[in-house]
Amino acid sequence: MATAAENGSYDAISDDSRPPSSKIAPELLLANKWDIEKGPDPTGWLISEKLDGVRTFYDGKHMYSRHGNPFTPPKWFLDKLPRDVTLDGELFGGRGKFQDTISIVKTMNSPHWSGITFQVFDIPSKGNEPFETRIKHLERLFGEKGTHASDKVEVVEHIAAKSREHVLEELKKVETLGGEGLMLRKPGSRYEGRRSATLLKVKTFYDAEAIVTGHNEGHGRNVGVCGALLCKMESGKAFKVGSGLNDKQRKNPPKVGTIITYRFQELTRDGVPRFPTFVGEAADKDAPKDAEVPEHRKPGAKPAADDE
Repeated sequence: MATAAENGSYDAISDDSRPPSSKIAPELLLANKWDIEKGPDPTGWLISEKLDGVRTFYDGKHMYSRHGNPFTPPKWFLDKLPRDVTLDGELFGGRGKFQDTISIVKTMNSPHWSGITFQVFDIPSKGNEPFETRIKHLERLFGEKGTHASDKVEVVEHIAAKSREHVLEELKKVETLGGEGLMLRKPGSRYEGRRSATLLKVKTFYDAEAIVTGHNEGHGRNVGVCGALLCKMESGKAFKVGSGLNDKQRKNPPKVGTIITYRFQELTRDGVPRFPTFVGEAADKDAPKDAEVPEHRKPGAKPAADDE
């Protein structure tokens, strides 16, 4: 069954009767992972930075998380947006400020919204049009001379990929600057309200969610505070996360039962993350979720006979 987005009918909601507290998950375009070694040739695809922010859907009146939980930005922030379109993007507080961003956007009328921008990368209400055309619509709205130009709303920049090597060069640049990774968008693609091979995420590491089951006492400079979080994966395997916690978080660590996001580059032979790093409390998640690691990148995997 086709979704509203696929039918191009993902129109801005004109009914004021739906309160912001209603929880209706929007049908968003979700990405698959592009494997650096074996992924499809990205030549001609459109590259953008994968922002370390909070995915946000704007329905023409209100902002919602990926799972339909309402955000409550100040009226002055919403007033900068048009009311006759729907928008897909991220609320963004800057590279490396994921946890601060979550704290702000989940707090009703936080005074710190002044440090948040809405980074827009699609317009679902124009979903039947090719991606390049949709970006032009966004530029006419929020570009330098756009009808709704604002320092709080920016269109995410896209450049054409020249080759696989070009993508890897751009990835290195972004990661050097503290960015999370890249996104690849298939040229001419429509907006699909589901996970799609037309949108790919590119990272040299993996993100996953785990549930906190306890706390380890710290040693050395961390005596008297939390040294590591005891965690459990979706698979049920237990592991510890000690890196990435700042002094404030060690004094007041995430409570038992909290879902956290952690980051790692590889798995051990036991299938647990090697040297995981704490990213923050997971936004809008209520259960652990393991990363999807390709078989050929798991410990013990044999190299393919024809490694393309």
